[in-house]
Amino acid sequence: MNKIDPRVKTALVTGSAKRNGRALALWLSEQGVKVAIHYMGSKDAAQDTLDQSQTPGGVLVQGDLRDPDQAARVVKEAADGLGGLDLLVNNVGNYIRKDLFEMSAEEWRDQLESNLYATYFCMREAVPLMRKAGFGRVVNIGYAAGERPTFNRLTVPYHIAKTGIATLTRSAAAAVAKQGITINTIGVGIMENSVVKPIDPPAGRFAEYKDLCNALAFFLSADSDHVNGTQLDVSGGWIPEQIL
Repeated sequence: MNKIDPRVKTALVTGSAKRNGRALALWLSEQGVKVAIHYMGSKDAAQDTLDQSQTPGGVLVQGDLRDPDQAARVVKEAADGLGGLDLLVNNVGNYIRKDLFEMSAEEWRDQLESNLYATYFCMREAVPLMRKAGFGRVVNIGYAAGERPTFNRLTVPYHIAKTGIATLTRSAAAAVAKQGITINTIGVGIMENSVVKPIDPPAGRFAEYKDLCNALAFFLSADSDHVNGTQLDVSGGWIPEQIL
């Protein structure tokens, strides 16, 4: 893997109590980064993630990131607890599969707010801290091929949100590039723990946690400081059209 920039000493990983977020947070701790573990309701799992972290000085932060006030508090608590905030990984985001016209208004809203709104709300609070420091890294978790529309009646609001993240990433990167900040997206394909999988993936296997960590390492390498506003897919050649 790429060696991460030594200036990345502190990080907030949203939704890091379980699954992808936990794996990314633990990998960062293995690189010597102090990590703020964020959760909304899974306190015990979040505490376990923090307990497993290899770099001391990490903290727990709780909040519903769909709420802009709570998102602001979470970012502030993370920065205060860690002594700064060099990296924000926007991982949090819910996912459901349900027919477009059977979905409730609450389910529709949650898919947009937990994926897209939460990403923006956290970024909005973290960027001023990074601008003041003259350095920062933001890595958003998107969806494979998320820079173009995906059509699936069972996942409409989710894909609207992930396409929105691609737009947000490019726009935000241009706004902060002169301040030493990069903003990029990891496009996640089909994971080993995904709910639905194609029968025969192009690469012969599905993505593993180590693959996501490798993509994160690339964006955090000192040699990648001119890679800004882009998306790196971890998909093994899979594209959304290959599964309904």
